[in-house]
Amino acid sequence: MKKVLVLLAAAALLASPAFGAVRNSKHDLSSSSTATIKSTNIDEVCVFCHTPHSGATGLLAPLWNRSIPGGSIAAADLYNSATLDQTNSNPSTVVGAVNNSDAPLCMSCHDGASLTDPLLNPPASAGNVQPAGLSNVTGNANVFGDTLRNDHPIGMDYGAVQAADTAGFNAETTANVDVGGLPLYTANGVMWCSTCHDVHGQGGGDPFLNMSNAGSALCTTCHIK
Repeated sequence: MKKVLVLLAAAALLASPAFGAVRNSKHDLSSSSTATIKSTNIDEVCVFCHTPHSGATGLLAPLWNRSIPGGSIAAADLYNSATLDQTNSNPSTVVGAVNNSDAPLCMSCHDGASLTDPLLNPPASAGNVQPAGLSNVTGNANVFGDTLRNDHPIGMDYGAVQAADTAGFNAETTANVDVGGLPLYTANGVMWCSTCHDVHGQGGGDPFLNMSNAGSALCTTCHIK
């Protein structure tokens, strides 16, 4: 049942009305894109992430057209800070939640090493084809590397976190569904990358946020400051 719920949540991402905003955004890697980083030999927008046939198997992903790099995300790969604490009573639960979230999909490009990997099912079914013209981006804020240690925590049950610190976090608007309009995933209301980020863009907006962060509005949807 949990896998079905995750698949439905992933499919809901594809149904976003902002889907058309991908074109010419930084997530448009097609050769006709106006983005700086793009392919020179493939002129399709969706194919760099999705395929209608022969997608990756064994993944909780929407017809994914990329290989997931490396192995599973481990406890040592999760958020870690000397000054900001992640309250979590069961790290193994978070590890499982992260691996079953959208994080591995995001890292199949944003790990700084996999952007140039061959597509599983490129246009014209030509077998594994490496997009030409792309280069892996390293050393900037859009690259996670192979861990999430210095990135905002994900994989936690937001309701449980809020219940443990009611002075620090706003309550869910709808239990296990959203907080202030930001979506939570699975039956347990877990925070994913796409709680804050809309991968299909908002008119080419960067960094693909689900809402404006003017005045830290996105941050204070969850955090009481």
